[in-house]
Amino acid sequence: MKRLRTIVLLLLTFLAGCQQMSAREFETGRVVPSDLPKKQYDSPVQVIYRIDDYRFVTLENYDHCFGDTWYNDTHTGVRTLVDDMWVGGFLGKLIIDDPTGMNVVIPKVSTNLCGDRGCMNYAAYSTDGGRTFNWMQYDRDHISYDSVEASKEYTLSVTADSLYITRKWGNFGDTLTDRYPLGPGYVYGKNARLPEGVTILFSTTLPKGLHSPSGQDHYVCDASIRPTNRH
Repeated sequence: MKRLRTIVLLLLTFLAGCQQMSAREFETGRVVPSDLPKKQYDSPVQVIYRIDDYRFVTLENYDHCFGDTWYNDTHTGVRTLVDDMWVGGFLGKLIIDDPTGMNVVIPKVSTNLCGDRGCMNYAAYSTDGGRTFNWMQYDRDHISYDSVEASKEYTLSVTADSLYITRKWGNFGDTLTDRYPLGPGYVYGKNARLPEGVTILFSTTLPKGLHSPSGQDHYVCDASIRPTNRH
């Protein structure tokens, strides 16, 4: 009886931990006990995406290109932990062409089994220079049963006032582009908040000539780099 009571108490403790979800975990559908220890790896830092000389995304504390992503801006001194991410999962394009440095978007793919209802894939976005991030689903109009393969169809382009989400459509090279306005305090997702009169534009035109200052338009990660303390 004493052993049974102990098991019940442990189970209740675990369930309570599962209910302690951050806003990000709720938005992405991830339930992670908040008190579980996370393994620390000694992997060297990799720059997986560079915007310009000052702004870049790093992968840290990782194994097999799965680990913590950080947004860095050495000009403003901003350094923000975004999420844990499998860098090799998102195979689409990312273009950040915002000279103000205020808008940043970092997409990822679900690493969970999609199941019969498919997967939902999200992007972290910031409108305050990378100091804080919120989350939005970038594939909301497309059910995906293979997140990695489906990510090849997407291009996320960031400007000084908008995020353009472009997806391949059909088998003849057609695309569809939706425009999500970005600005201080603009929030998408379950708790969406946009200023009065500001709306999403569906099936709009992608501005020509967008490019990241660095010229990079996708994630890179050297999967051969492994931590020495992974065992």
